[in-house]
Amino acid sequence: MQVFGITHNDAESHQKFTEANKLNFPLLVDTNKNLALLFGAVEKPDDKRLKRMAVVINKEGKIVKIIKEVNPSTHGADLVEILQNLEKPKSN
Repeated sequence: MQVFGITHNDAESHQKFTEANKLNFPLLVDTNKNLALLFGAVEKPDDKRLKRMAVVINKEGKIVKIIKEVNPSTHGADLVEILQNLEKPKSN
């Protein structure tokens, strides 16, 4: 499993934020908001605020879950549950 954060801030601000918050995952730069537009985190490139959301992509590169409303206080636990369920074999 790999976790990435993506925001529209520049690389320098990402580095400062990563160090200040001791993040153990990389933050990706989306200054043009291409990914934000693609996933619906903004409606227009000039939107100032991005929606906090999560996109879960499986090992095959397929999007298996998009969480459009993220609760910051439960987000980590929510993702763990989703990922654990992805790893369970499907019963027929």
